[in-house]
Amino acid sequence: MSRAAHRRARIRASLPTTAPAGFDEINDEIDALPDPKHLCAEERAAAMSHTAKLQNRLAAYLTFLAGAADTAGDSRVLGAGTTGSLVAIATNNPVAVGSGIVNTAKALEGLPAVTDAYAEGAISGMHVHQILNLAPHIDDFTTAEPAVVALAKATDASEVRRVLQTVADAHNPEHLDWTREQQRAKRGLRLSARANGMWGITGLLDEVDGAVLAETLAAFTQPRDTHDKATPAQRRADALAAIANAAATNQRPLGVSAVSILVDLENLPEGANACLTDGTPLGADTFDLLSCAAACTVIFGLKVKGTFVPLALGRSKRLASAAQWAALIARDRGCIRCGRAPRFCQAHHIHHWKNGGRTDLSNLALLCSRCHHDLHLGRYIITMDTYAIPVITQTRGPPWT
Repeated sequence: MSRAAHRRARIRASLPTTAPAGFDEINDEIDALPDPKHLCAEERAAAMSHTAKLQNRLAAYLTFLAGAADTAGDSRVLGAGTTGSLVAIATNNPVAVGSGIVNTAKALEGLPAVTDAYAEGAISGMHVHQILNLAPHIDDFTTAEPAVVALAKATDASEVRRVLQTVADAHNPEHLDWTREQQRAKRGLRLSARANGMWGITGLLDEVDGAVLAETLAAFTQPRDTHDKATPAQRRADALAAIANAAATNQRPLGVSAVSILVDLENLPEGANACLTDGTPLGADTFDLLSCAAACTVIFGLKVKGTFVPLALGRSKRLASAAQWAALIARDRGCIRCGRAPRFCQAHHIHHWKNGGRTDLSNLALLCSRCHHDLHLGRYIITMDTYAIPVITQTRGPPWT
């Protein structure tokens, strides 16, 4: 455990364990509740409703305990630092949860109707959270409070949020911008390397950036086919990796739209047979214009069996250079297995770099993230023919697939 966790454990061990009067009786009453398996459908439904009400009442009581502890300065008496830390230690929760309970208690001080409904168990902590979040943005909320409580008693917390959001927007059109600024203040992303070599991702995005990411993930997520056993979560993870790879490989000033011109060395003296990567032929005048006025990459090579083969650049670095990347696009046009666009691809070493493979075009091929993973899973192999053109050979793959 961390030093902070050890400290909280020591303080927790020092806290009194004898419960105030009434708690033992509550425990006994819970033990006396009927076995859910022995109840009929109607009885179980009624029991769920009553249990939720009791749960709300206990959550409210815990909130009031936290508020009283903060007012009395209990954390200083017990050496727990802040009241949020004390609540977290006593309830064995993260400090952020303890601080949230204390903040809820403070916010409820000016809302008597909400406080009473919470204490009665008629509304849940989620109802309270939504009300406290939006109340400051509604003019004269004190007058509207009884109606808001009645709404909360009649429907779920998400509907309460929707209605209050509509009211807040009507009272103050700028509320939406304020809300996003508040959300952006809470934004964050954490990447943590795990002991098993994997990475954990946690974080929060505001509603706009979150929606953009969701739509982008949907666009990058491969549709499931009959041979794909990946779960939806795995396909989303693959999509996120594809987005990162696309961003990492798109380094040119004009992105993937920069012009690449292929020049066949055998026809270089005549200045003929230059073309774009899609095969569009260029006359000498057009070639002069593009090379003068546009951001472009001129790639020299030879045409072999109808395929343009760029010259090897002989780089000793592990990652392909910008010129090599442009040359790979010219030769492969995209993923050599599935045809995905170059911006979704990686430069794969056919003979692995760590095993002595060179970062030369004769040892590189474009693969999208998904096909790259399939290659390493043994679902197919890549070889180069005598003209340095990649050739795919399908295999059955490893026994676990």
